[in-house]
Amino acid sequence: RSSAPAGRRPADVRPADDRPDGTTAAEGLLVEDHDGLLLLRTPSDNALTPADVADLSRGMRTDDGTVTVIAGADGMETSAFWPRLSELLDSLSESGADTVRLVMAGAGQDVKDRPATARRIADAWGVEVKAPDGAPLVVPGGSLFVPPAPSADGKPPAGGWWRFAPGSDPEPLGPRSPEPSWQPALRHVPSGTSGGSVVEQIPAGLLVRPAEATATQPGDLYHAVPVDPRRPAVVIGVPYGEDVSAEEVAEVLTALPEEVRSGVRLAPGGRRDVLRLAQAVCDRLDTDVEVMTGLPLVAAAGPLGSYSVRSVLAAPDGTPKWLPFVDAVVCRPPDEEGHARPPQLLRWTPPLPGPARPEEGVIGLTDRWQVTVTRAGLWIGPRGGPRLSPTARQVDANGPVIELGMPGELMDASLLPALSSLLEALTPALRERATLHVHGVSHDGGHGLRRLAAQHGLRTLRYAAPAPAPARARPTAQ
Repeated sequence: RSSAPAGRRPADVRPADDRPDGTTAAEGLLVEDHDGLLLLRTPSDNALTPADVADLSRGMRTDDGTVTVIAGADGMETSAFWPRLSELLDSLSESGADTVRLVMAGAGQDVKDRPATARRIADAWGVEVKAPDGAPLVVPGGSLFVPPAPSADGKPPAGGWWRFAPGSDPEPLGPRSPEPSWQPALRHVPSGTSGGSVVEQIPAGLLVRPAEATATQPGDLYHAVPVDPRRPAVVIGVPYGEDVSAEEVAEVLTALPEEVRSGVRLAPGGRRDVLRLAQAVCDRLDTDVEVMTGLPLVAAAGPLGSYSVRSVLAAPDGTPKWLPFVDAVVCRPPDEEGHARPPQLLRWTPPLPGPARPEEGVIGLTDRWQVTVTRAGLWIGPRGGPRLSPTARQVDANGPVIELGMPGELMDASLLPALSSLLEALTPALRERATLHVHGVSHDGGHGLRRLAAQHGLRTLRYAAPAPAPARARPTAQ
C-alpha cells in the first residue's frame, strides 16, 4: 500500500506499480459483470469456479444497492490493477452507488500511520466501503467469511469485516458477509467455557471443542457448512476431540439471546453421535433442541440428484461417507408430569418413492412389510407391527445399518423380494457401506439373506443375539 494521504485522485490511492524485485507485472486485467457482481481478474485466474461465482452472485444481492467488487489475487499483482480499480470506482460513483463491498484480502486492515485501502477509497470517492481485515473465504451458498484472529484476553475475537464511511472511524461488522441476522448475538458468546473448552467462530455459527484438540483451519469441512441467514449452528467437537460436556454446550447457548437460542441447530463435528448430549442440553435448558445427524453441507444423494443442504456423515479426514435418511430430530424436555419424551422426527428423506406417513417416517414396501427411516439407516418390519424408534441405534459414519424384523419373530419368504426392491433403490456406493442387521428369525436359516447380501454387494451381515429361551420347569424327584 502507498503511505500517501488520501486524496481525490486515483493515483493517490493506488500503491506503486513495480514489484519488490523491480519487475513489472503483465497487463491483461478483465472486469466481469455477473448480474451485478463485479470481478477484477486475469484471464487465467480460476480461483473462483463457475459454481462459486453463481453462488456469490445470488448471495451478495442486497436491497440497499450495495455493489460487490471481488479482486482476484492474480489481478492484484498486475500493473493494471489499480488504474482499472480506480476506473471502476469512478464508474460506480457516477452511477450513484453509495456502498461498495470490496472483497480484497486485507483491504480493511487499518493500523496507525497506515490507513486501510478501504478507508482511503471511502475518503477519496465519498462512498461507504465494507472490506475484510484478512483473507476472505468463499462459503458454499454464496457468503464470505474471514476467520477472526484469536483473542488472548478470553473475550470474543473482533474483526473480520469493517465498514468505512467517509471521514469516520471504521466500524466492525463481524466475520460474515452478508451479515446474517444472528451475527451480532454471537459477539456476546465467550471464547471459552468454564469447563475449559474453546469456542470458535465458523461461517455457520460456532464450534465447541476441547482446548487441546486441533483448531479449525481455513478450508476444512467446518468452513464448508453454509450460512443459514435465519439461525446459527453450533458444531460440537472435532475428530479425536469430542470430549465436550452438555454443561458446556448449555453454557454457550445460554449466552445467546432467547430469540437466537431457540433456533440453534446442534451438529456433530467429530466421530461421536451427539444425540444423547443434545437430549441432556434440552433437559438442562428445558426447551426443544434441534440436532442434526451429521454436518449440514451442500450435497446430492446421487449424480443426477438435486443439491440441497443435508446432513452429511464424514470420515475424520473430512471425506464424506454417506447421507443419512434422517436429517434432523428435535429433543424435547420432559412433559408436565416429568415423564421423558423421545426425540421427534423433524426432517427426513424417503429411501424410495411411494406413499409415506410424514410424521412417522414410514413407507410401505408391500402388503406385508414396511420400512422406517432411522438416524442410523433403515428398519424393515411387518406392517401393523410395533412402532420402531428412529433414534434407537447410534449413528455410524462408516455406513448405514439396515435392520430386519423384530427380535424373536419369524421372517417369512415374502421379506426377500421386499428387501431386494429396497436395496435396488439405493445407490451402489451406499449399498457397499451398508450393514444388514438381522433381528428376526429367518425362515430358511439365513440362506436367502446371505445370497441377497452378496448379490447387492453389502459389506456386512450381522445377526442380533437370539432371544432367551423360555424357562422350563425342572422335573421333581418322586
